[in-house]
Amino acid sequence: MFKGVDHVVIAVKDLDAAVSKYETIYGTSVSDRSEAPQAGMRMAFFRFGDSYIELVSNLGDQGPIAKRLTDLGEGVHLVAMKVDDLEGTVAKLRDQGVRLVGDPGPGNPIKGQVFVHPAATGGVLTQLVER
Repeated sequence: MFKGVDHVVIAVKDLDAAVSKYETIYGTSVSDRSEAPQAGMRMAFFRFGDSYIELVSNLGDQGPIAKRLTDLGEGVHLVAMKVDDLEGTVAKLRDQGVRLVGDPGPGNPIKGQVFVHPAATGGVLTQLVER
């Protein structure tokens, strides 16, 4: 089932300014950066052992991060939790009636990401990650 926190994603309006601020807070440089043009976002990562903090900002006015920043402003976008068996965890959550996003349904293999819907967790989008 659940093994701990994999990573936390924080939505920010200005990625460069946020990186500078977090480098000061954490006392370390950003580990790496990347872009996901198809998702309309830029990312910067602070890696700490086997977990990390990911800062994300939008590339334009479309996509999930742009929507999140417009609707809710800056802040925690999601918490990703490590699981030891993604298929088994999803099946158990499904059986418990937990609302999921990306669940292909019973008998179908998981072919992407699965999240616990924020409505089930008091507003926190929770990603399930098996590594």
